[in-house]
Amino acid sequence: MFRGKGDSMTDAGIFDGDTLIDDRSITPAPNLMVVAIVDGDFTVKRLYMRACRIRLMPANAERDPIDFKDGQELRGLGLATPNVPQLAAR
Repeated sequence: MFRGKGDSMTDAGIFDGDTLIDDRSITPAPNLMVVAIVDGDFTVKRLYMRACRIRLMPANAERDPIDFKDGQELRGLGLATPNVPQLAAR
């Protein structure tokens, strides 16, 4: 479990300070919310995969997607799951 920081996933119902679960027992698939480590920094985004292209998409139109360039490192993909009791309280 970890605490989210920032506003890149607000349109998906994930807000700054929310508690999330990093479930690495489920294989990430396109359009699922994933926890990723990009160049050593943790991020939560929707996974986009098409024709050998991987992109991490925010759920906030004011934030830019992460497009990978040569030399960038993507590690630790797990499924990001909101803590359910927390959502019920909203």
